Amino acid sequence: MRIPARLAGLGMAVVLSGTAACSAGHRPEAAPTTAAYEGTRLPASFRLPDARLTGTDGRPYDLRGRTAGKISMLFFGFTHCPDICPTTMADVSGAMRLLTPAERKQVQVIFISADPARDTPKALKAFLGRFDPSFVGLTGPLKDIHKVAAHAKISLGDPPAHPRGDYVVAHGSQLLTFGPDGGGRLLFSYGTGAGPIARGLKTVIKEDHL
Repeated sequence: MRIPARLAGLGMAVVLSGTAACSAGHRPEAAPTTAAYEGTRLPASFRLPDARLTGTDGRPYDLRGRTAGKISMLFFGFTHCPDICPTTMADVSGAMRLLTPAERKQVQVIFISADPARDTPKALKAFLGRFDPSFVGLTGPLKDIHKVAAHAKISLGDPPAHPRGDYVVAHGSQLLTFGPDGGGRLLFSYGTGAGPIARGLKTVIKEDHL
């Protein structure tokens, strides 16, 4: 997929700043935060991936179709991640609690597994349930997940071909936010925190008149 010109203008280091092997010390570089937001503004031409993966209920999940009309937050990670993934989900869960009930109804959080061999629908449901039962977990064939990540400009590593014991999977730690029309809105770097994420979401909701 060709990178939109305005996204390139942000500097691809913002979106593809390398992968994280789930190390708490990883901090992606980001463009300066815009005044109206707590995150980095994404161009509307940067689109939510058109993907069909498997939800925690074991049924197909049409990413664009199921999130149409809502603010969607997209994150790639894995349930065995020791730090980045649980920290990010905790931050997002905290941000959701800072929204009003009406605002929460306008936001859908999507967690896409970078480790489908271990992340069964059941495992994803259990992991995300620790943070917020409304969070959607998606899995599927690794090649399909890599296509979705490439569309979203998020780097993913490959799990071991013959895994033994515990292992980590390198993945971009950025949290992407898309508007109800599927266009890009905000990028949050790892470690942004619940308060700034909530304030960013409130601004997007107000701007989109939801």
